Amino acid sequence: MLRNSIIATCLVACIAVLFSCQQKPVKLLVFSKTAGFRHASIKEGKVALLKMAAENNWQIDTTENSEVFTEDNLQSYSTVIFLNTTGDVLDFKQQAAFERYIQAGGGFVGIHAATDTEYEWPWYGRLVGGYFDGHPGDPNVREGKATVVDTDHLSTKGFPEEWIKVDEFYDFKSMNPNIKLLETIDKNSY
Repeated sequence: MLRNSIIATCLVACIAVLFSCQQKPVKLLVFSKTAGFRHASIKEGKVALLKMAAENNWQIDTTENSEVFTEDNLQSYSTVIFLNTTGDVLDFKQQAAFERYIQAGGGFVGIHAATDTEYEWPWYGRLVGGYFDGHPGDPNVREGKATVVDTDHLSTKGFPEEWIKVDEFYDFKSMNPNIKLLETIDKNSY
């Protein structure tokens, strides 16, 4: 339960940071299309995001239809959330529309398997910071030690400098050298 409340708090803080300078109403697009492994938690993730949106008076749409990725449609959203997407989920035109959306100031949140998506699209790899390379098996979910690297960032306020969390930790490849680290996980701890 503590893990879920910490994750929810962090997610709300991250989304709040995205909207802190915006004048228009918050409207989210939750995209959860999979072309690879499908996480059973997608349904629960949608429910949690819908609940957060209701509590914060945000508008929210959920979809697995990649055809919504057009310039005209995307510009109506404050943020696009990739919720456990996997594999190649957008075609070339949809990718171009999404790139233009981000370049025009649109927001993005990638949740969990969003890093297991679009391996052949380097721009997306830079956006998410790196690609999924694997995780420990049997069990996937373990305890690990987290360390807050940037204690001044809004999304890390109130977190202890070090803490133990239970999660399905990912290892990454093709890391973007320009990412801003907020927290690290000690790989030897899990």
